[in-house]
Amino acid sequence: MGSNVASAHPQANSKEFVLALPPEFAAAHSVVLVLNDVRLPKSAAVVLRARLAEGEAEIPLGSIGVLAESKDAQGTATHAALRIDITKTLLRWRQEHPYASAVRIRVVPYAGKEALPDLEWSAASASLTLGTR
Repeated sequence: MGSNVASAHPQANSKEFVLALPPEFAAAHSVVLVLNDVRLPKSAAVVLRARLAEGEAEIPLGSIGVLAESKDAQGTATHAALRIDITKTLLRWRQEHPYASAVRIRVVPYAGKEALPDLEWSAASASLTLGTR
């Protein structure tokens, strides 16, 4: 994972969530990060990238793209829930951290390869949804 590790210096517009790992996490077949009540400008096409924030590093977990209504649209679009599949990396991380009881996840908006430092957006809360076999 060394090549996927990025700096953990939070950006001004990032949102950070500390989420408890449920007891049934070890048996999970899939793990989805659910962002609730997400508000984004209607005119912005955005990729929300989830990263595991660990010490001085961030490990990419997954992302979701949200289309703009139009480039001329005004106002804010509200999304009840946006789901990001973070299964592969989070389960691998869990093997290396078997006694961890929580994870710190940072979500950063991007347009292509560039972070959007001035984007006004919000997510009311986040949770982990587990799928079991």
